[in-house]
Amino acid sequence: MRLITYLRTKASQALPVVLAALFLVGCQSLNNSPNSIRGELTQQSSYYLQQAAESQGDIQANWKLLAVRALIMENNTKQALNTLQELPEMLPIAQDQERLLLRAELAAKQQDSKGMFQWLKNIDSNSLSKVQKARYYRVEIQANQGRDPVAQLRANISLEPLVAEDEKQKVIDQTWNLLNRFTMPMLTSLNVDANENTLSEWLELLQTYQNNRADNNMLQSAVKDWQGRYSSHPASKMLPAPLARALGLQKGEASTTTTTTTNIALLLPLTGSNNKFSPAIQAGFNTAKSLSSTGAGTPVKVYDTNSKPIADLLVQAEQEGASIIVGPLIKTDVEKLAQSPSMLNMLALNQPEKLSDRPNICYFALSPEDEAADAARHINAQGKTAPLVIAPSGNLGDRVARAFADQWSQFGGNTARVQFFSNQAALREALSGGRGMSADGQPITLSSGVTGTASDPVDAIYIVATQPELALIKPMLDISKASKSAGLYASSRSYQAGAGPDFRFEMEGLQFSETPMLAGLSPAVLQAASKYNSDYTQSRLYGMGADAWELASHFSEISQSPDFKLTGSTGILSADSNCVVHRQLSWIQYRQGQLVPVK
Repeated sequence: MRLITYLRTKASQALPVVLAALFLVGCQSLNNSPNSIRGELTQQSSYYLQQAAESQGDIQANWKLLAVRALIMENNTKQALNTLQELPEMLPIAQDQERLLLRAELAAKQQDSKGMFQWLKNIDSNSLSKVQKARYYRVEIQANQGRDPVAQLRANISLEPLVAEDEKQKVIDQTWNLLNRFTMPMLTSLNVDANENTLSEWLELLQTYQNNRADNNMLQSAVKDWQGRYSSHPASKMLPAPLARALGLQKGEASTTTTTTTNIALLLPLTGSNNKFSPAIQAGFNTAKSLSSTGAGTPVKVYDTNSKPIADLLVQAEQEGASIIVGPLIKTDVEKLAQSPSMLNMLALNQPEKLSDRPNICYFALSPEDEAADAARHINAQGKTAPLVIAPSGNLGDRVARAFADQWSQFGGNTARVQFFSNQAALREALSGGRGMSADGQPITLSSGVTGTASDPVDAIYIVATQPELALIKPMLDISKASKSAGLYASSRSYQAGAGPDFRFEMEGLQFSETPMLAGLSPAVLQAASKYNSDYTQSRLYGMGADAWELASHFSEISQSPDFKLTGSTGILSADSNCVVHRQLSWIQYRQGQLVPVK
């Protein structure tokens, strides 16, 4: 063979190998260019870490940046931080901006608001890619939660054009929910720049809704007119879901079909010392779901709040497709919701001591404080002017008295008074000695620290006591003739079914509050709750579970429409400006040994 033929043959054999090598190098160069860290992730962290171990220099830094981002998404914050610290102190500008963004995302994952602001302020957002900008604004939204709602609103508006089509509805709904939490002073003080057309049009849509929501036909016409004038606005192309549903509602009325709630995460303590509350709540939730015309096909997954931290459960629930969170139940867990970056709608089954400014969280609790506030409204509606609360000494009595007084103070006039009793044994001893109970009491100090004056004679007595305690307190008030000059009222704490005729006649004229379910006004749910054999604590928890389903099904309406009311198993439900759900209870009265509704 001639030499030239041999060389040509060898070259032809080697060419595919050379081309393949060049192709692989080109792919690696492409995957490790600055642009690769500016796009979407395509692999798990283990893949990027392996590539980093086999690389050097800027290429290795790229792989590590990608690995850190994947580790944050996988909630492996410890390894993410360690990998970040392995990077050189000096990096090219594109890589350094990505590092700062990763530090901000890591701070967000660790719920470190100070760290989020620290890293964000050093990022030039104009230099970021579309994918990076979306990540930037998500961190900015979280950083401003409960701190600066205006900045949070602007970040939401900036995020919307950057997200995929399947996420736009969620961002639009979050923007609308946030807008609806703005107070009038916040709206009037909001300065809109000349180039903020989208924000200006959002505000006009909000005003359109607020001005016309009392009349459904006018609302439909006004929204259609707004859409015609601002056809390019994101909310014109895709109406906020709560607004779209509101267009089909009359003022203050529930829709005939519940809101579609795809994938509900129910967070309850299934293990540990508090697990005794969960079965009744879960059973009530499932019963209401089965009775709903649209609920049968709604997936519900229950998570044990004692299995892992609440923050981790929220991440898990969102990753597994939850669209709304119901729970948790324990107050310490509820307090952690405010620290979560999740923007899912959440219906907490308790109320924290301090409410957070989060438009996606509502609070629903069967609290004695809520019942006391409802009693204050009921007693005031009956024309009484000088109430006295009789309650057990200790934490429960203090909380109930203060809640009653806080509500009563809104009506003006006399300050509510309180009188504490020690225990059942002391009451029995006093009654056996023929001693009555005076109805004097002391003015209650409000939550604000203010103590008013009470000069008028007591004309209403609200008793917070168990049934055996009430059976002793009522005759003691009769002895002192306090019950003849004042109307008597009691909380649901004193009501148990099956009380004999002697007790019923002894309680003549006394009014007490009770959930509609246990008052016989919600028969379908009551029938299902009959298995608790007159254990009214469990029955009320069952009713709470049933109402949790209804509230979750109408979350947008209850959280955004101050006129919206829902007739539930535990009362007529409505929410205040902080989305705390209040219950208007049924009132029952003893008349000639029978129980009759109070008219």
